[in-house]
Amino acid sequence: MVLFSVNTKYRHYAIVIVLFFFLNVYLLYSAQNTVQVTKNAGDSGESIQQPLSSKEVPLPSCEITDDLAKSAISRATSSSCKAKLQLEACQLKNGTFSEHFPESQCSNHENHLIDDRLGCYADKKEARVLTEFEYKFPKSNGKATCRKNCYKAGFLYYGLEFGQECFCGNDVANATIVEDVECQAYKCPGSGDEFCGGFNAIEIFRTGLRSKVTALKPKYLPPGELLQGSPVKILFLLQLNGRNERQVKRFLKSIYLPNHYYYIHVDKRQNYMFSEMEKVAEKVPNIHITTNRFSTIWGGASLLQMFEQVIKDSMQIEQFKDWDYIFNFSESDYPILPIEDFERLITVNKGKSFLASHGYNTGKFIQKQGFEFVFSECDQRMFRIGKRDFPSNLRIDGGSDWVGIHRNLAEYSISDDELPKKLRKTFESILLPLESFYHTLSFNSKFCDDLMMSNLRLTNWYRKQGCRCASLKQIVDWCGCSPLVFREETMKKFEFQKAISKPTYFARKFDSMVDIESIEAAELQSMSPDKLELNHPTYHFAFANIFKNGIDEEKVHFKSLANYALESSGSSQKSQKIVRIDALRAYHNAQIEIVMKLETTSGADFEFLIHRKSHVKFSDNNNLEVNGYLLKEMTYGTKFEWKEEICREYMGFVTDKDILHTRLEWQATERVKKNGDKTSPEMIFKYRKEDKILEKTSVKPYDSVFGGQFDSWNVGKKLSNITTCDSFFVDVFNPSAPESSLATLRFPVYTEQNVECHVDYLREFFEIVDFCSSEEACQEKVWSATYPDPKSDILVGYDSDTKTLR
Repeated sequence: MVLFSVNTKYRHYAIVIVLFFFLNVYLLYSAQNTVQVTKNAGDSGESIQQPLSSKEVPLPSCEITDDLAKSAISRATSSSCKAKLQLEACQLKNGTFSEHFPESQCSNHENHLIDDRLGCYADKKEARVLTEFEYKFPKSNGKATCRKNCYKAGFLYYGLEFGQECFCGNDVANATIVEDVECQAYKCPGSGDEFCGGFNAIEIFRTGLRSKVTALKPKYLPPGELLQGSPVKILFLLQLNGRNERQVKRFLKSIYLPNHYYYIHVDKRQNYMFSEMEKVAEKVPNIHITTNRFSTIWGGASLLQMFEQVIKDSMQIEQFKDWDYIFNFSESDYPILPIEDFERLITVNKGKSFLASHGYNTGKFIQKQGFEFVFSECDQRMFRIGKRDFPSNLRIDGGSDWVGIHRNLAEYSISDDELPKKLRKTFESILLPLESFYHTLSFNSKFCDDLMMSNLRLTNWYRKQGCRCASLKQIVDWCGCSPLVFREETMKKFEFQKAISKPTYFARKFDSMVDIESIEAAELQSMSPDKLELNHPTYHFAFANIFKNGIDEEKVHFKSLANYALESSGSSQKSQKIVRIDALRAYHNAQIEIVMKLETTSGADFEFLIHRKSHVKFSDNNNLEVNGYLLKEMTYGTKFEWKEEICREYMGFVTDKDILHTRLEWQATERVKKNGDKTSPEMIFKYRKEDKILEKTSVKPYDSVFGGQFDSWNVGKKLSNITTCDSFFVDVFNPSAPESSLATLRFPVYTEQNVECHVDYLREFFEIVDFCSSEEACQEKVWSATYPDPKSDILVGYDSDTKTLR
């Protein structure tokens, strides 16, 4: 016994020494890689931390054996990121990564129920007693392991069987009890003398939860009902990440009420949007834009950190600090019921927080959401570095990162109380943390009784299309799903009767460059017509910025287009600088045009409307059918978005640094409409430079809600030192008839090495439709970026007469 005590003591000392070593390494790493810098004017000289580009960062000494961790470290690009990943991988390996959480304070948790034994029951594979979820723990099963995993998924009971099996469920009413000895056939792996059930016999215990939670849902309030007391004060948080500032301003105008607060956070990488929102905040006192900005990558820990920072900051702003609720929104949201109705429902349910749950088995949700893994954010990426071991008394829940948090829960979430403090630390390494942090915090605290399980939003899910993961590979070691943009065929989802039946007051996603009609439908349903100028010439216009001087790099092909436009207008002047470039869609399904504003060397202002020409040639015999599919269209571009099947590089330029995406659009004929499996046939893509074949690929049938089929071609890897003015081609062939192409697409490649070729390219692929040569003249052109756009313009501020932003 003495020897055992001494060895145990030394082991404790060793652990302390190891922890102390890693703490010092971490502090050294943090000190060497951060500096204090002063914020931009307007932040009163507060400081934020920014990484230094240190060449040498000391790595903690630990042999990394986990393949996930080794892969993550090898793919990290910065030395600071490598150090962070290695430190966390060592902590994970040494068992020092996870926190120990306090006992739940939720009223549904009863400590005396933990491990309360119900008995031994007969069980069969085809008729399980506990039916909700099953785990297998071949190395370390036992009461503690099984209870922990069933409890974290919110189940009332857990059961042990066949040694390694762990079952979870909420009902044992129809179970048949058997002799206890039947559940003592198998020892628990890794648990000494503990038994883990028998063959077709399961031993069942309580997890510690009293009852299955019945979710409270809000009910729609007709406009005529009177309210008691003053309306709540809502802090609307706009989380922006894009360049379509006109849609954002249109959204602001649709939700603006002078008695609420509007806090704008723009992603750290989106300086154009930030500059435009600064102008809005200057005109409206209850709109604030923060300079404390985060890079909010998809699924990143930074999303939760940003949300928490907004709560803290808003409480320090004198005219903002008395808010009752915080609701977050993106640039793709839009109201589908009047904002006054939303305000009334929140007021009636004051004290409740609004959270949307996943809506299905929590055990499956935990697996699909990646909770069982540790993620680490650095280099603007979420790396997966290993398996996680969750603490035994933490219940997990989640479902949506669009939340409505009451002030009491918000203050608790940023406090130094043990639960929120440790939970914040834990959620730094969880994928999509904002989707589950407030759910989990509530379900483990006294706030579990103060929830409405709805976030009052409608999301346009079509998971078969929305779970394409190609675009996420560069930013996260996981596959995630995103909703689709509302289009004409899905607008019926937010019709008035459907909206009030839930109720849902907002919907997403909307994108004016994809389908502006859906925004118009939502607007007409949520706003009074007397606040809209439905007959204005630009009501159906959608603009999205591409380039802004002083913010973006003026690329060589942009300069070529500017000088070509001037030459085409008959001017002998040269471009001094490009002021801005915008994409314009003049009406639903119209082709996207380019609007370019520039300043000449003599100081004159020009603005051009530029049309992009298509160079697609279809088969001369008009036989465009392949195995029952009819080829309708062939397009190309870069910055391809897989879910919406569009290219976001609206100008159509391809350079030697791009990946070219060619899209075919198919329509199924009657003989394949009932197939339902694929929406396109197998095709052959050939890439060539004049007559020289550069590459040939076979593209399998694809299933697309939009009828699309694609191939991607890395231009930079296939072409080098392009100095000639040759054109490039993509030919598509039916594999059964490879002697002649169905369609051929021609495109140029613009580089700094072939600038002398650009004018010839531009002449063939662009047309100058219209232009103006002064500010006054351009203000009369309906296509101009300076022409009034009442649905989006916020030029003055709040007008108390019209009760709108204008």
